Amino acid sequence: MLERTTSTLRTLLGRMRTDEEPGPISRAPTRTLADETLQALGLRQQPFRDNAAAEDLFVDDAVDMQINVLAQHLRDGEMLPLLKGEPGSGKTSLLIQLMARAGDEFHFFVVRGEEALSAERIVVDMLRVMVRPVPDDVAECFRQLARQLRQLVADGRPTALIIDDAHLLADREIDHLLTVADSLGQALGGRFRLLLAADPGIELRLPSLSSEQIERGAVSATSVRPLGRARIGPYLDHRLAVAGRQGPSVFDDATLDRIHARGDSLPRGVETAAAAELNDRWIDG
Repeated sequence: MLERTTSTLRTLLGRMRTDEEPGPISRAPTRTLADETLQALGLRQQPFRDNAAAEDLFVDDAVDMQINVLAQHLRDGEMLPLLKGEPGSGKTSLLIQLMARAGDEFHFFVVRGEEALSAERIVVDMLRVMVRPVPDDVAECFRQLARQLRQLVADGRPTALIIDDAHLLADREIDHLLTVADSLGQALGGRFRLLLAADPGIELRLPSLSSEQIERGAVSATSVRPLGRARIGPYLDHRLAVAGRQGPSVFDDATLDRIHARGDSLPRGVETAAAAELNDRWIDG
């Protein structure tokens, strides 16, 4: 999927996430709260949904710092920004917040990585969101894309292409994508940016790929910071507040210690452990 961010930013960013329908509660690991738990907490919706709006996402000093680092690298254009994180670590949430915060500085294009994705398809799809129909010839698509992007960046805002789950692409396609990014950067007078978000293993694959930035060693890797014990309480309180919770925190220190021990410090794991604690309290209690 490729989309261009426009005034419908919230709609676009919501589609970056997987919106799962709530199912029945079971004892298998889940982030879904039972109806009894929702009622006891006074929640109007599931607190650990994947499709939260950008303004509803958790922000603290650590998140702010990572967003600012990524935004600054995009502004400078000298480094290839690489956002690393395990599945469930919050990479997509950071990208959503980055685009929402810097949406008036860049023309963002967003691609969700998949194994079948090719650099040629990205070029064609980027052009397709700007003009239709598109030529059958990929080389002509690239030339037209460069012309369209030159018009787009005439307002002074660079174009930024973000690839989420970039690790799913084959090495040859990442290599081709880097070549495309280099060529578009030259065609646009340096006003094209590429940001890759991926599992940590992608960093080991980059040295074998061809890119001006990689060959210069101009790659800046930022790792998503885990939710340490001190951040878990504010994170969970925020998620419940967005879902409608009012009043004091429902998590005491002992509960947060158990969640920290069970949740592997990744947001998805923390949410799963928290849901288990809350469901146990109100279903079995």
